[in-house]
Formats: sequence, structure tokens, C-alpha cells
Amino acid sequence: MIRIPRSVLKRFRTLCRRGGLHKFRTSGGPYVAVAGGIDGYTLRAASPDVCIYYHDPAPCDAEAIRLPLDALEVCEGRDDAQVDIEGLPGNRALLSWVDRSVPRQHEVDQPKAGGFAFPGLPTNFVDNEPGMWPALRDAVATTDASSTRYALGCLHFRGKHGRFEATDGRQVLTQSGYQFDFDADLLVPASPLVGCRDLDGESVAVGHSDEWVGFRVGKTVILVRIQKEGRFPKIDELLPAVDRAPSQLELSAQDTAFLLGALRSLPSSDPQYMPVTFDLNGQVLIRSRDANRARPTEVELTSSRLNGEAVMFNTDRRFVERALQLGFRAASIYGPKSPILCADERRRYLFALLDAESAVPKSADAVRIESTMTTTALRVRRPRRKSTADVPPMPEIPPTEVAAERNCDAKEVEPMEGAIQLRDALRNVTSAAHHLVRQLKRQKRRSRMVEATLTSLRSLPTLAG
Repeated sequence: MIRIPRSVLKRFRTLCRRGGLHKFRTSGGPYVAVAGGIDGYTLRAASPDVCIYYHDPAPCDAEAIRLPLDALEVCEGRDDAQVDIEGLPGNRALLSWVDRSVPRQHEVDQPKAGGFAFPGLPTNFVDNEPGMWPALRDAVATTDASSTRYALGCLHFRGKHGRFEATDGRQVLTQSGYQFDFDADLLVPASPLVGCRDLDGESVAVGHSDEWVGFRVGKTVILVRIQKEGRFPKIDELLPAVDRAPSQLELSAQDTAFLLGALRSLPSSDPQYMPVTFDLNGQVLIRSRDANRARPTEVELTSSRLNGEAVMFNTDRRFVERALQLGFRAASIYGPKSPILCADERRRYLFALLDAESAVPKSADAVRIESTMTTTALRVRRPRRKSTADVPPMPEIPPTEVAAERNCDAKEVEPMEGAIQLRDALRNVTSAAHHLVRQLKRQKRRSRMVEATLTSLRSLPTLAG
């Protein structure tokens, strides 16, 4: 008998589904191989391209059992209560556990073994910092599995240089400073398992064999089959030198937080590219326009600055947002047509620009929004519950645009405080609306009662005088 915590089975099944192993069909369907012994127990599941191992060194009975992947869903849980797994005659298996003080059992047929053997683990793993795992997640998010000319659906590991690269053809992300047990350049498919959040916070080690690259994260090992055919772009030729940029944009922490919240709200009539124009000439201005509106919207980042030559360029706002989410606060600009480079000691993030001719030009009647503005520029009164006549008006959207047009002199506060005040105001509006609906319903019921009473009185016979 092998005993495994319910929480371990839950996470293992989650990893299997995230890696698409539940879609892999053998003659008996997707299954999990469970093995126990003096060295502990092991869970294994695999497809031809991905394999998941989990090993716990706690000693247990020597036994080997195969379970349908769906069987784990029946007994899994968030707690550490134990599930007893044992083989039965007739190639059957029994799972026993306690759920909320209620003993439960589930008996299943052991599926047939797949048409391929589980790959062996790499003989050598090289330890890396835990931060490598979320860095791999960032790399996976920069790939494009639909590409056919280049292997853009892969991560490019540069063993000798201690770095890995990823690109989807419009953006490039390189991350260095890591240790591998190989010197070669390897293409590793960007499986959703690589860097997945389910394994965050664990120690990370990397190893490889002839066919597989392995990532040991805590007690779990993720194996991904190496792609031996395919070409990857020469990233070194794409990355310009940081010190050769004629312009450098530096964002303050306050402007960064404001811009992250404002980018998606800026108007646009092009959902494919979501363009924004950066106009850097004495001021840091970001401009966008909706084709259905005559006036463009212009954001001024009041505490940021440009070092070097004035420049104006047009780009997809999602790349700007991505750079900010990756933690970059500075950008090297090489002109209105060359890609933008964001860099720090270990990372390089390069993203493409849009057609410079489509940049939104400066306009005297543009709706101006400053990064110091907050949603508190709208004064919304708190309604009194005793009356339905004092329902405050619904705030107009976007509040920062209204604030700009009305030149409100409201007191400036931090963006988070402004957001909280706006939330409270909206709650007040909703509460007043509910109160008004209740009053109307009561009035309607009273009208019906009066009408019913009058009808009853009319039907009474007239009394003789």
C-alpha cells in the first residue's frame, strides 16, 4: 500500500492538465504510474513530448500501480489527508481516504501501459536561484507556436552563455546569469508547464540528456523533449548597444503606476495593434485617438524625463505595458523606426514600432490628462438613505478626461486612494438605486391595495336609508 496526501494528488493532476497530458490517448487512456519502495514513492505521467515526475523520499511499501488520470480527481483535495492506494487481484486498484470524517473508497481498473517507456531522469542537475522559474514563465509568454519559418514556439537555451532567449517575431526577451550542465544551444518547446505558477517559490535545477531537458522544481521534475530540427533567429544581431542610443526615456515610479492603469483606457479604433504615440520633446507625452472622435487624448507624464535627442514614435501599447510589467523603468530609443530596447543587468527586452507615418500628431484641442490627476476630481455626494430624491448622478467615464476638461481644482491624492474613493462612490450610487427600487415597489403594492379596496366597496349592495 502507498500513502499519498490528497494535496499532492491535486497538484499533480493540475500539472498534467496544464501540460495537456489528459489529451494524450494510449490504449487505456491517460494514466499515472505510482511506484513505492524504501526510497519513497514516485508519481509519473507522460506524453511523447512532456513528462512529469514527482518523488517523495518517505519510505513505503514496494508496489507498482497504474491509475487512470481521472481517478485522481475523485480523491484529491486541498488538505494533507492521506489516500491509501493498493493493488487488487484482476488488475484492479483501490483508493481509500477520509473526506470530512467520512471514509470513502474508489475502485478502478488499472489501464494498460503506454506504447513508450518513461524517459530516465538526467544524471546531473545544476542548481539555480528560485527566480529562474518565473523568468522562464516570462520567456514562454514571448513565444509564438504558430510560426513555421523559425522555431519561435521554442525557448533557445545558450548553454555556454548561461542564458535563454524567446521571441514571437515582434518582441525579444533574453535573460542571462544562469547555470546549465551543457554548453550547446538547445531548442526547448515552450510547454505551459515551464514556469507555471503552480510550482512558484521552489528551488530550481536544470539538467539534460540526449533527448530531454529537465527542470527540477522542489520535488517535481518537468521533462521537455528537445526539438532537434528548426532554426532560431540570431538574437545577438538584433540587440543594439544600450550606450549607442541617442535618446533615453526614464520613468518615475509614480508615472509608471499611473501609466499601467491608463494604457488600456486610452482611446483606440485599431484593436489589432492598439497604437499609442510617444512624443518626447521637452515633455513626455503619450497620445492616442479614436477614429470616431475628433479630439485626440494626450497623457503627460509629469515626473518622467527624456535624456538626449527629441523623438516621436508609434508603437503597440501592449508592448509598453509588457515592459512595465517586467519591471523596466527606462528605455533606449534609436529613432522613430528602430525597435525600442529596455535593459538591465541580466535582461534585454526589445519590441518593434509601428509605422511612423501613422503617429498621432500634436493637436491644440487635445484632451490633456496629467499623471498627477486622480479620480477624486469628481465630487460625488453620499446619498441619504431616508430619501430617494437625493440619488447622486452616475460618474461619467473616463473620470480623468472629465477632470481635464473641467479644470477641477480638487485635492490631489495617491492613485490607490483615488480608486478606493471612486469605488465607495459607486457603491453609494448602487445603494441609492436599490433603495429607490424598493420604494417604488412599496408604492406599487400600496396602489394595488387601494384599488382592490375600492373595487370591493363598489361591489357592496347599497344600504337603504
